[in-house]
Amino acid sequence: MFQKARWLIFALSLTGLIGGCVRTGQVKATKDRFYKSPYVRRCLQYDKEQMSSQSEACWAQLLRRVRQEEGFVKKAKLSEADLAKIRENAQRAGQQSRKLQAEMDACLKLPANQREQRIQCYREHLKRSREQLSRSQVFEVENTIATLQRAKMRAAGEVEATIERAGKLLGLRLHDETDGVRIDDGVGPPSSQAGVREQGLIVAVGANKMSELAPAERIARLEACEDAPVSLLIRYGGLKQVTFLHIEARCSEEATAKKITEVTLPIETCTGADAPELGLGVSWCYLARDGLLEVEEVCADSPAAAAGVRPGQRYLSINGSALLGKTYLQLGQMLATFPASPLSLQEIGGTLQSPSFLNGSLLDAPARKKCWQAIESTLDRGEISGAP
Repeated sequence: MFQKARWLIFALSLTGLIGGCVRTGQVKATKDRFYKSPYVRRCLQYDKEQMSSQSEACWAQLLRRVRQEEGFVKKAKLSEADLAKIRENAQRAGQQSRKLQAEMDACLKLPANQREQRIQCYREHLKRSREQLSRSQVFEVENTIATLQRAKMRAAGEVEATIERAGKLLGLRLHDETDGVRIDDGVGPPSSQAGVREQGLIVAVGANKMSELAPAERIARLEACEDAPVSLLIRYGGLKQVTFLHIEARCSEEATAKKITEVTLPIETCTGADAPELGLGVSWCYLARDGLLEVEEVCADSPAAAAGVRPGQRYLSINGSALLGKTYLQLGQMLATFPASPLSLQEIGGTLQSPSFLNGSLLDAPARKKCWQAIESTLDRGEISGAP
């Protein structure tokens, strides 16, 4: 009897051991399947190479397919554990990307006249994060450092710094205004090759708004066309509409310029019944002249309300991308990353204002309809509502 009991205990122990091995093997097989999946391999490679912005975009796109593409989870053979890993990686990549952006913002917060401190800040950021930045991001930081160094030299009187010289390089007669640099008469090459006309206002050079640059930095960024092509956004105003001309100009010995885009927009375009921002629970008006979104109403129990968005707030960028020169359709496309990844709305007031981060899910069709009905009952905008 005792011998039979010993054999029974041994058999049960062996069964448990085998079962444990099977479960361990299943866990390992599931883990290996995830890391070998073609749908996640590219994102994992970006993680391995510490390419922060590419990693964030890759995981966000994969998460969007999981949420929106019917049958994708089954086709990709993704388990609940796999989906949890995708969500975790998407969140981590987003946090890393926002950390890098916060480091850049810290440099931007330094006063414009503290050029040496700003140069050092950018250099340290580049040294610390170069491997995690894309090639275009590295170029932008290096170009910003070079521009600040030029501005510093001009402010110290080491080189001639005049708006007239910058204009001659571009084939323009220029003078400074508060909101930008005005193009007077006498447009010639290379700018004339891109369709530049008189009495336009250069409102941005590269990713920088002219109104946010000190005079010496405006000149330095315009004169940078001697070293590499510069991107200029030129505004031509009117009472009911505004035109934005986007060009790229090079001022070396082989001076050339080309038109990138030219769009004419209504001065003001507001949320309509089918506008994409209703999914966020917000209505706003796009003020094209200054590239601003002015919030009109916010619906209760919506992503916008949860993020603290309030009527009267004005936003100048979505996910770090400036709105100046964008069409209303492009604004809707910028919102399309939500809810796969959070939306960041930068309030007017410069980098001293913390952006609003919108999380959660889009309002469903009934909730959108209810939201729009509530908005309509409180607004009286006449002919400006009903954006395309």
